[in-house]
Amino acid sequence: MSTDDRVATPPNPEETFNDFLTYAELLNTPPLARLYIYILQNGPVEIETIKADLKMAHSTTYKYIGQLEEMGILTRAEGEKPASVTVDPIRLHLETEHGDVLATPTLIAAIGQQLAVEDIRVFVERHGIAKLAAALHYTLRVMAGELTQRTAATKLGVHPVEGMTVFTALQDIVEEATTYDPYLERPE
Repeated sequence: MSTDDRVATPPNPEETFNDFLTYAELLNTPPLARLYIYILQNGPVEIETIKADLKMAHSTTYKYIGQLEEMGILTRAEGEKPASVTVDPIRLHLETEHGDVLATPTLIAAIGQQLAVEDIRVFVERHGIAKLAAALHYTLRVMAGELTQRTAATKLGVHPVEGMTVFTALQDIVEEATTYDPYLERPE
């Protein structure tokens, strides 16, 4: 993934595309995103603790842990008993004809929170993941004092009440993410 230690290495198209696919999988699988963020916040963490804290079935926990490991972002400390796991903070930077996009663990956290925060779940059901990513962008601008929530909702193209509702939910995620997302452009 795109971590600080990879910045100085020459571009590798295969690895770059693998990073993209990894991020896409996290964005499209809310339980996987939730697990990733939990481990990022708490790691190293024992697998039994993950199962208990997230109330995940044994098989589901190991399935997703295996998936994160195959993606190359999870590390198991096998020498320890019981085994613990950690994940790397990842970021995805895309340059597109519509502008640059930087996706960090904060966006993954927002995806995972669909499972627990109804305002985010409803917003994603109505508008999709891309609109949620845009809402996160505007949330950061609101938190930085660059925009009001009403103006941000207009720019986002949603009803002001719907925009303000999702911005408020995302602000909670951003505030928590400041403790674990090294790539977050922190609002001042």
